[in-house]
Amino acid sequence: MLTRADKPWTNVYGLARSLIATATLLTLLTNSTDELFRPLLIDDVGVVDRRAIVGASMFFLARNHLLFAKLLAIAVLVLVIIGWRPRLTALPHWWISYSFAASASIIDGGDQVASTLSLLLVPVALGDRRIWHWDPPETGSLVACVAAETGLLLIRVQVAVIYLFAAVLKFPTEEWANGTALYYWWTHPKFGTWGPFRWLTDRLGETLLVVPVNWGVLLLELSLALALLAPIRLRTRLLPIAALFHLGIALVHGMPSFALTMCAALVLYLWPTWRPFPLPALLRHPGVRPARTPEQHVSVAP
Repeated sequence: MLTRADKPWTNVYGLARSLIATATLLTLLTNSTDELFRPLLIDDVGVVDRRAIVGASMFFLARNHLLFAKLLAIAVLVLVIIGWRPRLTALPHWWISYSFAASASIIDGGDQVASTLSLLLVPVALGDRRIWHWDPPETGSLVACVAAETGLLLIRVQVAVIYLFAAVLKFPTEEWANGTALYYWWTHPKFGTWGPFRWLTDRLGETLLVVPVNWGVLLLELSLALALLAPIRLRTRLLPIAALFHLGIALVHGMPSFALTMCAALVLYLWPTWRPFPLPALLRHPGVRPARTPEQHVSVAP
């Protein structure tokens, strides 16, 4: 029997979709097509060999009209961000995320996570009959509910694996073990601290405080990995801490798109989708009116 699971279509998964789309949109808006998609085929395969999947990329198929492809992607992402017709925008959103991860010359781990999350959100969004993903939740058919809950479960497992590998793969590294790894990342010529935060990390890196901060990162990542098995009350308490952690990465290392994508992953991972966020009125569809409570139905004597 379905209880809470029959209402996975809330503003929780809607907020996550908007954050993922915003991350990709920011990258598209702040970089030219020449910077993003030249070359479309990367000789250095890096961690993931993308040559086998680039053929289905929108940007590769439209390689002679990259500006048009970029404008089309921006238009679709804007529709996803404002939450219009999730059922219609789910597949285009995934194709854009996939295409960017497959074709862009400059990507980070967040782009690959965005591609995976947008794919696993497809069965959720296809069962969403609402006009806006900010609207109050609705129930769906048994098939739609099972498909949606399966997608959400796979997302939680995927995010747990991401944080597990992020923590465990650091353990054998001497710099992470002795507490100095952050100092080297803060001073890295390419990924190091930028702008007004450099003075802070320079001074912090020269003190013993860098050691507990360094080990705190490992502890938080390991805690997030184990949160898959934690009760809801503990998971929800971890959400603001983890979100602030990624916000710190965005501010210190100048990686806002990565932070937005990971915050979307954390929302889907740590917050129960059947419990809507009390979002501001501006994010609610204007046609929706909150239901009156019994106390509000008070008759006034003539």
